[in-house]
Amino acid sequence: MKKTMKNIKKNTNRAIIIDPIFEARKNSKFEKYAEEAEMKARIAEEVFAAREKMRLSQNDLAKIVGTTQRIISSMENGDLNPGSFLLFRVGKALNFNSYNLAKIHNCSESFIVMNTSAGTIETYTSKDLISLNFNK
Repeated sequence: MKKTMKNIKKNTNRAIIIDPIFEARKNSKFEKYAEEAEMKARIAEEVFAAREKMRLSQNDLAKIVGTTQRIISSMENGDLNPGSFLLFRVGKALNFNSYNLAKIHNCSESFIVMNTSAGTIETYTSKDLISLNFNK
């Protein structure tokens, strides 16, 4: 392993300390984990902001959604990657719109379609919508 001065720092005891982020980026799964962490953070921000705006406690939201306060807390702390059904129920309870869901999906120009009968969430960009035929 080639050591460069960019990723190595010597302390007063002459021990070598390697930058942990530099080392972590070498892992082949780093990008996948980074994307997952970013998604969890976006979900946490949107759920917390919407819940606070509606002046609901975590317990109140949990009762509406049909889950526990611990699950809502984990979601807001970014410790939980909710499945599509949980995210759908939370989004419905918090009156999420396309803006909230676009932020969660990190789409700057998108339209989110929530299919309540199938319990699915689909993301479309404006280019996708041009090619869709709604007159079926």
